[in-house]
Amino acid sequence: MKLNKFYISGIAATLALGTAFTSCEEEDDYSISQTAVISQLATGEATPSAIAATVSGTVSGLDQMSASRYQVGFIFGTNEDVTNTGSKVTGSVDADGNISGTLSDLTEGKTYYYAAYVTLQGTVTQFGDVKSFVTTDAAIATAEATEVSTCKATLNGQISGSDGAEEATAAGFRYALTEAGVATGVDVAVDATSGTYSTQISGLLPATTYYYSAYSQVGSNDMTGEVKSFTTDTLSMEYVDLGLSTLWAKYNIGAEAEEEAGAQAGFGDQTFMLRSTSTDDYTPWDIAGTDDDNLALLNIDGDSPMKSKMPTAAQFKELIEKTTQTSETVNGVEGIRFTAGNGNSIFLPIVNYREGDTYDEGTTGYYWTGNVSSLNETYAKSISVSATGAEVGVSSRHLGLAIRPVRDYAILYPDSAKLVVGDLENNGRIRIEIYNMYGGTASAPAVEPSSVKFKKNMVVTFTISGITGNLKDGAPSSFTAGLEYAADNWAPSYWSSLTMGKYEAPVTGDGTYVVWCECENASGAVVFTIDIDQLGANLVDPSLIRVKVDNIKLDASVDVIPDVCKNFYANDSGEGGRIQIYNPWNGLSTEGYYDDGKLNFIGMQIVDFTISGIDGNLVDGAPTSFKSCISFADQDWGSSYWGGESWGNAEVTGDGSYTVYCYINGQAYGAAFWCIELANLYTALVDPSKVQVSVDKITTPGKQ
Repeated sequence: MKLNKFYISGIAATLALGTAFTSCEEEDDYSISQTAVISQLATGEATPSAIAATVSGTVSGLDQMSASRYQVGFIFGTNEDVTNTGSKVTGSVDADGNISGTLSDLTEGKTYYYAAYVTLQGTVTQFGDVKSFVTTDAAIATAEATEVSTCKATLNGQISGSDGAEEATAAGFRYALTEAGVATGVDVAVDATSGTYSTQISGLLPATTYYYSAYSQVGSNDMTGEVKSFTTDTLSMEYVDLGLSTLWAKYNIGAEAEEEAGAQAGFGDQTFMLRSTSTDDYTPWDIAGTDDDNLALLNIDGDSPMKSKMPTAAQFKELIEKTTQTSETVNGVEGIRFTAGNGNSIFLPIVNYREGDTYDEGTTGYYWTGNVSSLNETYAKSISVSATGAEVGVSSRHLGLAIRPVRDYAILYPDSAKLVVGDLENNGRIRIEIYNMYGGTASAPAVEPSSVKFKKNMVVTFTISGITGNLKDGAPSSFTAGLEYAADNWAPSYWSSLTMGKYEAPVTGDGTYVVWCECENASGAVVFTIDIDQLGANLVDPSLIRVKVDNIKLDASVDVIPDVCKNFYANDSGEGGRIQIYNPWNGLSTEGYYDDGKLNFIGMQIVDFTISGIDGNLVDGAPTSFKSCISFADQDWGSSYWGGESWGNAEVTGDGSYTVYCYINGQAYGAAFWCIELANLYTALVDPSKVQVSVDKITTPGKQ
């Protein structure tokens, strides 16, 4: 009996103290290990029907034991004290320790309690935790997602079974970025107890795969349907040019309209799914434009060579200071519209913050910048938006805030060492070859041809030397430079006529010049050069020419903001009269003044204007047309233009709209004097007071 006595007490020690027998073949042949046999035993979930249930559990520690030494299964019954009063059913366990079993002959509509168990050597039993379920014929099914767009999807599910319909107390969906994460994913509750149900989820990221399942709560049963997935559509974010240092997105991230809140995320959460309320789970340093930027992994920029990013606090401050803010309601959503001087605007809806799964219900909205607080890294800088306006502040990094992206103007910086320069076509021109699929840059372009993508314009700034002091006697004082460009498939394209139109530059010697073109939806390049007419033929030594292409701006901000209410026509120039843009002398208004914050450019200046009050108001014998041109001097009078060229003028023949242009050599900062001259018009008018003018548009492609 010595063996039996020790055996019983030893098994008790196994379960209570973690000791186990490794051998007891002979009466006195045994040894004791201090390693627990059962290191973990847990009761899993149940999947009930009306009269049966499939139950599960997990166990660790049986993999080194012979199957003849243990038994696994489940104990169940209607009494909460099930481990003392219930009935046992044998189950099975796989190599990974997953226990499964079936409970049958149950009564529909009753609550049953159950627990997994393990019995060692048929003598001592250990139980897992006690759980419960309600027998029901209810079932839950996950249906395919519908109406999937860039940032939204409709999830569909179904609860079936008449008894389940009566007993369902909750239903909804859970979704996540991985299949495994669905069980603990974002929970979207739906008011449904039976039949088909659905809900639209929004604030999703574009071009992203989401996994989801329907669920229903019946009594204590958490029934989950099959996990399915959907992928949102791709998005090319629309950007608005406000004439600022950066472009601003029209919508929030995760939104499809300007009034939608979109996605809300903690600082640096690139998944937009974290719900942790601990700041330790969020990035404690500046992230705007870095690999840690919330937007770093998103592809929302289409063909643009520039990438969307979070705005900095300085960029938000610029937005606030250089636009006009007005409270506005768009489709029932309150917010602030930021309107720039060029008339363009963006609307920021009031988006309340999220903390964990709880959403604030205040009257102030919040947006992230990409900068942490310089005083306390627990906080990051944010923008508050309310009916009274917007201001920069700070928010705890764990809060879910909206994000309005920004994107730099697209600028390419060619490798000037790869430029091919010279009279390449033996036609007397100097050609600056950036890329030519038939030329010397075909295999080594100065800029990757596929990176040349723009929707409206391309502005090229270049610096040339080797002209001054190197011209032949009798050479012209100016040579016209222009672009030669063709996109992939040769369309669209721009081929300069080299006749000093508004896209060209007059090269008068060593210096920096700007040429540009306007094309719609250009992509790639087969030819991309700058030609300077007749320069090659007039150089003493063409080998002295050196060129750097400083930058190539794609979809550049080229407009200066005119104030049409402050332009007027006056006779302060003798007999012609002037359309005043800015003139501080002779008692004329200084209202139209353009400081260097509004006017900072090099090269071409183009002014579109409209005039009325001429038709029917001319004296007998008056001319039929009147020459107009620009007069301009910047703030220090160092860069100026006073007419006299054969190009850039307009012949005003009556009421209508006209364009004049000039080219400013050197950098222009602000304006000291600025007008449009109208030769001989004033004295040709019967009543000059009838003349009304407006400056409609000012274009400076070389805007800095």
